[in-house]
Amino acid sequence: MMPDISNLSVEELKRLQVEAEALIVSKKDQAIEDAYQKIADIADDVGLSIEQILEFGATKRKKTVRKSVEPRYRSKNNGADTWTGRGKKPRWLVAELENGAKLDDFLI
Repeated sequence: MMPDISNLSVEELKRLQVEAEALIVSKKDQAIEDAYQKIADIADDVGLSIEQILEFGATKRKKTVRKSVEPRYRSKNNGADTWTGRGKKPRWLVAELENGAKLDDFLI
């Protein structure tokens, strides 16, 4: 149960606020330290350093990277402007469509 602080003076409340903020920082630091120690223990259990574990994770993710999708649409004004047809339409295409062009006009 929380203590009743409604009868404290403004100065006492300010002091309590400062103490609470310092305690929050201290508890967050302790949580980070605890998490680091757990990670170090896990790495130690498998005979690796934390850096080796992170490197393994980065390498594993690279292998599962999705193949890039070929663009399906190209700007008539600037060949470097392309769009795969996925996600939000790029600004150059939106501007063209607002000027009366049809999406099929830009198919590659």
